[in-house]
Amino acid sequence: MSCPITIYKNNDLLIEAKNIQQAAEFLAELFNTTKNKFYDHIERGYVYHIPYYIGEDEYRFVAPAGIAANRRKNLEDSGHKNARRLWLIPANPNDYDVEGAFSYYYDTLDWKRSYNYENGDILFIYVSGNVKRVRYKVEVIEGIVRDNDIIYDQTFWKDEEKYLQSQEYERSRVRLVDENDTPDLSLAKLRDYGLKGNIQGAMKLKGELRDYIMSFFEHNLTEGYYPDEVTGTLEEGKRKTISVNVYERNPIARKKCMDYYGAECQVCKMNFEDTYGKVGRDFIHVHHIIPLHEIQQDYIVDPIKDLIPVCPNCHAMLHRKENGAYLSIEQLRERISKE
Repeated sequence: MSCPITIYKNNDLLIEAKNIQQAAEFLAELFNTTKNKFYDHIERGYVYHIPYYIGEDEYRFVAPAGIAANRRKNLEDSGHKNARRLWLIPANPNDYDVEGAFSYYYDTLDWKRSYNYENGDILFIYVSGNVKRVRYKVEVIEGIVRDNDIIYDQTFWKDEEKYLQSQEYERSRVRLVDENDTPDLSLAKLRDYGLKGNIQGAMKLKGELRDYIMSFFEHNLTEGYYPDEVTGTLEEGKRKTISVNVYERNPIARKKCMDYYGAECQVCKMNFEDTYGKVGRDFIHVHHIIPLHEIQQDYIVDPIKDLIPVCPNCHAMLHRKENGAYLSIEQLRERISKE
């Protein structure tokens, strides 16, 4: 199947090639070398959005989203050398509060780049200390974060000296994909599935250990969710938006809420997977029940009492006022039941 490839140099369009062969031939002629040198860079580039650098110049390769997604699946299903890599990495809770950081920054963190992590790589974070289990699955979305873009998270470092040391690291930006808190991912269990020794640094995951760890992470907490707005009404061709507060954006709190209630709207009972099939699995908005003006600065969200899953339509209605007041879950549910 032909795969059109667009090449950009420093964000300027260079060529719209008909396929990967033409793209490689273009670069080979440009740099007076063989085209075989570029095939892997082009493929990994358009599949995982990994830039390719020659000197100070950045080259990016772009293909249609559907074609890139299909190729990504083929690479990973076949274990191809160009497939993304999976890593097991440690985090010491006595040095750094990982859960607190994810809760505060919603879904992304700038993480120490212990190895040459690239876009698309998956990191499974093993929390040591008195936790001693794999807790988080994250995806690398920026292999290297530029120094002036790094988010320094001093609040979550428990050791001032180690925080200062951390400022000297290269960073990769990671997106929280899923979290789990099961004893089946303890150090002892991991050893039953092939782990040798302790987890003291980043290690590539392969074979039985990789498959075992991956089997516990099936959700995608942040993909496909619209964190900054809920679409409202259309007025004179303009989109009206409704702000969604930070408690509704917290991916860990969202998951705990969904684990309790399920991915079903608690107002109208809409279930996206039942309606749309696999593409709708785990899709739902999460609404914060307490009005923002009632929340104090030191407020800690309770995922069961304070959050509730709702579909986008019901969410939009809950964020609209009637006679100066918001409708409650119960009031909106009653409105629907009368229809």
